[in-house]
Amino acid sequence: MLKNLLALILLVTIPAIASLPTSTQPLGALYTPAATVFRVWAPTASQVMLHGYRLPQGGKGEVHAMARHPDGTWDYTIHRDCRGLYYTFSASGANPRFRPQDELVDPYAEAATAWNGRGIVMADRTALVPRPDFPAQDAVIYEMHVRDFTVDPAARSHHPGKFLGLVERGTPGGLDHLLALGINTVQLMPVQTFAGRGYGWGYDAALYNAPEARYAETDAVREFKEMVNDFHRHGIRVVMDVVYTHTAQEVYDRQGSFEGLVPGYYFRHKPGGSLWNGSGCGNEFRSEAPMARRFLLDSLRHWVVDYGVDGFRFDLMGLLDMETVRQVAAELHTLDPNLLICGEPWTAGDTPVRGMAKGRQRGLGVAVFNDHFRDALRGDVFHPKEPGFLEAGLAAEAVQAGMMGSIDDFCDSPLETVNYIECHDNHTLWDRLALSAPDSSEADRIAMDKLGAAILLTSPGIPFLGSGQEFLRSKGGDDNSYDKGDSVNMIHWPDQARHADVFEWYRTLLRLRREHPVLRPSTAAQVRLSTRWLKTPAQVIGCVRSKGSDTLVLLFNGSDQEKTVALPTGSWVAELKQASSWQTREARLGPHGVLILSQPSALP
Repeated sequence: MLKNLLALILLVTIPAIASLPTSTQPLGALYTPAATVFRVWAPTASQVMLHGYRLPQGGKGEVHAMARHPDGTWDYTIHRDCRGLYYTFSASGANPRFRPQDELVDPYAEAATAWNGRGIVMADRTALVPRPDFPAQDAVIYEMHVRDFTVDPAARSHHPGKFLGLVERGTPGGLDHLLALGINTVQLMPVQTFAGRGYGWGYDAALYNAPEARYAETDAVREFKEMVNDFHRHGIRVVMDVVYTHTAQEVYDRQGSFEGLVPGYYFRHKPGGSLWNGSGCGNEFRSEAPMARRFLLDSLRHWVVDYGVDGFRFDLMGLLDMETVRQVAAELHTLDPNLLICGEPWTAGDTPVRGMAKGRQRGLGVAVFNDHFRDALRGDVFHPKEPGFLEAGLAAEAVQAGMMGSIDDFCDSPLETVNYIECHDNHTLWDRLALSAPDSSEADRIAMDKLGAAILLTSPGIPFLGSGQEFLRSKGGDDNSYDKGDSVNMIHWPDQARHADVFEWYRTLLRLRREHPVLRPSTAAQVRLSTRWLKTPAQVIGCVRSKGSDTLVLLFNGSDQEKTVALPTGSWVAELKQASSWQTREARLGPHGVLILSQPSALP
């Protein structure tokens, strides 16, 4: 009976989208040296209070009643220099789910003491370095976690686990490694302020406009900008992994900014009043609601304009409604047509929204992660002992589909697929090979890893590497290490020297990709015109990529047996080989062998 009563209360207190006013007024703490306007949208509240503090916690604050406006906003102006002022809001109203005793962080706060602390009035003047100018087809993404990358003592970082540690020079675990490898885009695992006290990957996002203070030494806003600037100075773009699809600010059990200011508005509810949970994290952000969509767009523009960020990877993008995705792509590409927009085209459970699934990205300027290609290469991610092409030469046709930029699968363009074998989720490639090829020697598994890298980095689409993949990163077999701490998750920098041959293999492949435009087509027509498949034995894939004088022969053997392949007529030189040899008309590929040939005229 009590449960039914609670459901009824929730149902009648959920505000109808159409009945609420919307606003185009700037929101947040709008600073000038002479005065700061504090403005928040809370249309169902009967009173909103502003609390100002001189201290980051504790102390007695100044309290101001804010003025209501017809568009649902409330504001108050403090006529003095408020730079560095700490502030919160509280709201009350007829809805029994208002909790006026709770102080709420401004959802538009540009800095905060903590995810559940106080906002900070910001006036940072750090100048931005212009972003590197290159199109999406030239991007090579390197995923990294701020803490994991530099916290190993062997990294010799002066800023271990911090933003500035990523761009240090003269250390094993900093910018020098990325420049030597040859990537041009870093994707930072979530750096917006997230919940929790201990170690975390940041997917429990809470404040979306403020960089995570735990990754800074003194000033997260300034240090994040300095990090982006240093990446830009060295030709590297910065993509943020963002979690707008759900929030750690629990809706009923703990008061958060969204629920505290407009109860029931920002999250999707079932007809009985309970929450949808397609995220698997307790809630779904209601992106189709006008002011929720506006918040998301405002936040993305904030990171692009105020921080110089170069793109976004959306967690569980399948929970974003398609109209929001269209508006995100259109508005961001107005700011810079080369901004990279990509995401996971799936959900973690049932949802009422028609969101971004594979195939729905067609023509929008959005790329999605290609799990078809991943699973064909290494085996089904949900069956970790089952092999794929790398281990046993299986799924060759599915691998070939990935090597065509998936334009005959779910893409209109190769720029709509993010090609990967490894990321933060699931096993690293090295750990996966230990499970799916348990009887193979370490040397054989290294050959499989190199084979996978060769296929990945010579395929149309946007290639993606997990940090440490280039020197056989292991998490000790853990496939879900989001809360396991440094011992499991940190990059072990001695592995870079231990597997120097693997690092050099990845580095050479990235150089090949830069030097041969035929490997970076931007349209389906270019893929079709430049690709010719060769007749090969079973478990072997071979093709010729050719555009003008730029011609490459690519041969990949997924089996543990030697294979012979007839070569096209021509004069060839080896660009890269593993367990392989060739004569004028014939190539021999050893187990898990790779052979990449070019014509002398194509060499730079």
